Amino acid sequence: MSIYVLRSDNLVKIGFSDNLRKRVRQIISTVPIPVEFVGHMPGDRDVEKHLHDIFAQSSFSGEWFVETEQMRSLFDAMLIPHLPEPEPPIQVKRRVERISTADLSQKVKEEAGRRWPNKSKADVVIELAKALGWSKNRTKDFYYADPRVSLRAHEMSGLDAWLRCSRALAYAIAPELRESDDDGSR
Repeated sequence: MSIYVLRSDNLVKIGFSDNLRKRVRQIISTVPIPVEFVGHMPGDRDVEKHLHDIFAQSSFSGEWFVETEQMRSLFDAMLIPHLPEPEPPIQVKRRVERISTADLSQKVKEEAGRRWPNKSKADVVIELAKALGWSKNRTKDFYYADPRVSLRAHEMSGLDAWLRCSRALAYAIAPELRESDDDGSR
């Protein structure tokens, strides 16, 4: 699941899709004016709605907004600037080197606690699974740092993007967090 941003002149479209490549191609081919891909990040409909709410004052029509400097800054910090490579068919998919995850699991657990402070641990695992597009069991094993779990490269990059996105959203909502992070204090 991905949040994507497209740009046409001074307008941007903030959307959500389960099939990012297909959706972006569909929009670019059907809109009668030039449209460029700005970037994407992991996210679900709740993240899309939150972004729409943040930029409501710049709403143009539907999911299209008049681009502002605040948007550009947020997009620069949050978005992965290129479409992901298509997944190879399962029969030719090769195993990628697996990476140890204990420290990353702790960072994700801390960030998930900040992002969903009022949810139970079980609900946090469910929300995290939705945001990352992982199964609940895989997410649970990773979240609780099961030593048998290691991540593939594409999973690592998805987690990295989710962590950057979470921090960028926190900075947009509460800019004072950036100052405390820059100080090294928490």
